[in-house]
Amino acid sequence: MRSLKWTDEHAVQVLEIDAQHREMFDRAAELRQALLDREQPARLEFLRRALAAEVNGHLSHEERLMRGADYPAYAWHERQHRTARERLGALERAVQSGDYQPLFEAIEALAAWMRDHTSVADRMAAAYLRNYWRAHECATV
Repeated sequence: MRSLKWTDEHAVQVLEIDAQHREMFDRAAELRQALLDREQPARLEFLRRALAAEVNGHLSHEERLMRGADYPAYAWHERQHRTARERLGALERAVQSGDYQPLFEAIEALAAWMRDHTSVADRMAAAYLRNYWRAHECATV
């Protein structure tokens, strides 16, 4: 079980994306802790919904930014987002099953995806976005 604590080494250097990532990590950690504490199913479902809302909102926001900047790796990046949405679906099914082991596996799979995705794909997209914004800022001056 790896840490779900967001640190500066997770930063992609786009403030709004970093803030969203931090919130996603916090929500996932809260759900994991509730699971470890064997909290009631209603509490787990509440936390799962909060996490899903945060992740889905972030993914949609990131996709809008990439489309707006005509990010050349958009299709690849969006496929990775589909994987996250599939993992959220697995998490939902696990909560509904009431069985803690599949729920724990589902949260760990989503957490691993979050760590991997932010450290590679999101850093690539963020670097492109920063350069795109700089170029377009200079072009309007």
